[in-house]
Amino acid sequence: MHDPKVTYRSVFGIEQDPPQWNSAFKQANYGLPNELVEAFQSAWEKAASLPIPSVKFEKWRWLDFSQIRLGDAQVWTKPAYKLEVEFLPLVDEDTKNSDPIHEGLVISTFGEALRRYPELIVRFLKQNSKHRPEKFQALAEALARDGLFVYVPRGVKVDGVAVAKLHGEMHAGMTTTRTIIWLEPGAELKLVLDMQCKSPATADTLFHLGKTDLLLDEDAKLHVTDVSIFKQEVTTLRYNQARLGRRAKLDWIYAAVATANGKQSLEVNLEGEGAEAEIDGIYFPAEGQSISVDTVQNHLAPHTRSNLLFRGAAIGDGEAIWRGMIYVDPVAQKTDGYQSNQNLMLGERSEIKSIPGLEICADDVSCSHGATVGRIDETELFYLEARGIPRVEAERLIVEGFFAEVIEQIPDEKTRNRLGERLLKKFEAS
Repeated sequence: MHDPKVTYRSVFGIEQDPPQWNSAFKQANYGLPNELVEAFQSAWEKAASLPIPSVKFEKWRWLDFSQIRLGDAQVWTKPAYKLEVEFLPLVDEDTKNSDPIHEGLVISTFGEALRRYPELIVRFLKQNSKHRPEKFQALAEALARDGLFVYVPRGVKVDGVAVAKLHGEMHAGMTTTRTIIWLEPGAELKLVLDMQCKSPATADTLFHLGKTDLLLDEDAKLHVTDVSIFKQEVTTLRYNQARLGRRAKLDWIYAAVATANGKQSLEVNLEGEGAEAEIDGIYFPAEGQSISVDTVQNHLAPHTRSNLLFRGAAIGDGEAIWRGMIYVDPVAQKTDGYQSNQNLMLGERSEIKSIPGLEICADDVSCSHGATVGRIDETELFYLEARGIPRVEAERLIVEGFFAEVIEQIPDEKTRNRLGERLLKKFEAS
């Protein structure tokens, strides 16, 4: 039993909510319609009721965010992002149809959507008001007033690939963002999200708190790539949740690009019968970087399928922790779930923890997992060196090939190349 005299360290170095959070919430609501304020109020009340994370909880045990001094940090709810959207044809499509017009399609900043489409935001928030198990997740939902909003109406099938480049600037303190991607029944979309944040050269606290929601209604199909890049000095905490209706299909590619300190979570809820999800991701902490990645595949209806592959590497003194969980509800018979986490340790001081898990409450399912942590195979190195390739170059080629299975699925060539170059720079810098 828990000894009430035992206290657990707060992950953020604070024991209660700083007063500037409440001030920021009130300021963020200024000028909004009452229905929107009420929807955000629900998230705010949930955040206020939940405890600040401590190392008592397994998923926070190895983390320490106290260095960001959150108790004194100013809160920025409207970081004023700029959005550029480009429609690219797929390889097998007619290049003349590279700028499609679809009635009702919305791709805008979240701030613009609050002004132009408040009724859509209210509808969405009311549908997603019960999925806030953690304090900072609810806090991001309550505070963030900018980010990305994507809405695809019923039956609309967007041609080609939409590339959304979201650029903004962080200020000293805590910056909050919100991304919502909503596909109504029968809608289809291929989307690449390229988010980049500039930050001041000198700042004591640079903390990014973000929440992303993917909602796929019945028979919707979404292929989404999320490549969000922050500077080394930024501490990141990002929550990503997907909800899938009947026969909905999700392909999700996620680059958990490491910074000095960060935690990122991906949760897929297969709520409708026949829903399917493919989740692929990468992470690569280098010198002075640490990242924690949590993945959850919740099978909540019969005949659902999920397949997850996360590949990670660490170099220098880089640290990574991956925790994966497949949960199968008692009603989710005929479920097929799999998760795989494969890791390469490229430095003597690097460290990777891989913690897979299963919680199966149904008896007619097929679920399994696999996890590996190791170093580059000396046989592979010998093979390449025997063909005149220097050892360092051989290691680089192996690392490049290790991540290629995930990166090559990104439908936008520029994003593929930029991400690949960033990963290789980490290798070369160490």
